[in-house]
Amino acid sequence: CGAHLGNTYGTPLIRRLHNGEWALIFGNGRNSANGVAGIFVVTFNATSGAPSVRFLSTGYGPSRDPQGASGKNGIAFVSSADLDGDRVTDYLYAGDVFGYVWRFDLTSSNPSDWAVRSTPVFSTGGLPITTRVLVSSALSATGAPRVILNVGTGQVLPQTATAGAAYASGTQYLFGVWDADMARWNELGGATAQYTGVASTATNYPTVATSELVTQTTSSVTGSSGEVNGYRTVSQSAVCWRGSTTCTGGTSANNHMGWRLALPGTSEQIVFNPVLFNSLLVANTLIPANDQPLSCTTTASAGFTMAIRADTGAAPAASFFSSLTPSSLSVPTGAVIAGVGLNGTGSPSFVTTRGRTVLVQQNNRGTGTAVQVNPSATGKGQRVNWIRVR
Repeated sequence: CGAHLGNTYGTPLIRRLHNGEWALIFGNGRNSANGVAGIFVVTFNATSGAPSVRFLSTGYGPSRDPQGASGKNGIAFVSSADLDGDRVTDYLYAGDVFGYVWRFDLTSSNPSDWAVRSTPVFSTGGLPITTRVLVSSALSATGAPRVILNVGTGQVLPQTATAGAAYASGTQYLFGVWDADMARWNELGGATAQYTGVASTATNYPTVATSELVTQTTSSVTGSSGEVNGYRTVSQSAVCWRGSTTCTGGTSANNHMGWRLALPGTSEQIVFNPVLFNSLLVANTLIPANDQPLSCTTTASAGFTMAIRADTGAAPAASFFSSLTPSSLSVPTGAVIAGVGLNGTGSPSFVTTRGRTVLVQQNNRGTGTAVQVNPSATGKGQRVNWIRVR
């Protein structure tokens, strides 16, 4: 373990696996001795409780650095997928610092067969992933649902006594990517747990590139109200799924493998875990503060809370933030407010009481905020994992 374990901070998972044992699952973190990304799966014998530690390596280390800097790779958060609803984990998904999304196959009852897919599911083109991959099942108009992986990019290295906090450079994104490599699962899942996929003749199933994704865009709407310091609309472009007849134009038109949405703010990042609520992807973005070490001059951080459809990246038909949008706001005809400047930090939480749904989170001033949201704003899809809420 010593060569593979780096600085970990992602929340571990506790899941039951196909060998009948429970497991503690976590990413290996950044700055391990060999700098290769991977995950740890620690299983516990049902009788004795004795642990068995396994490291599932992606094989992607310094030589695979897309920036050419020979930096060290690593994984922070891991997500689980229970594709047939039996509360036993089938696949694990995780994004690494080099911007690759990986799938780990745990469908076998023999731990020796647990392994990472030979190629990444998706590549961001070098944009770092330091938050959790959201896994959902997107309903289709016809046929079986699709497995969609929602990913945000960004990275923050904390401030020191001699240097300010450092953030990932360049434009960062939210992505929704279709894991279409489902042939083997559909053989295992039976008639009741099928997922739409795309056949491939390649020896190694190809990695989805950003060029295969439809682009959604944001537009700013000037205005403020109470806690809100800005508004955004998001486009509603159709995703013409590969192999489908979603859009007119035949095979050449229907060739998308998901969607992408650029974050327009200066150095805007995804460094807090997004959540799935009402089949919407809800994420707090961070527009970094302009901090100067050992100086009293600073510009406060900011950020938007975005609520978009997890399957398409588009704004929902009705705004999730209707109660926060004043009637005087000049919203273009047909546009939907899908982002509000709440300066939220961390992952959003939701409480439903007396017929109202409230978004609860901390803001950049360190105080808690609670704002009512519109529960009738929904997307299409559902979770493919479970967690006990208490």
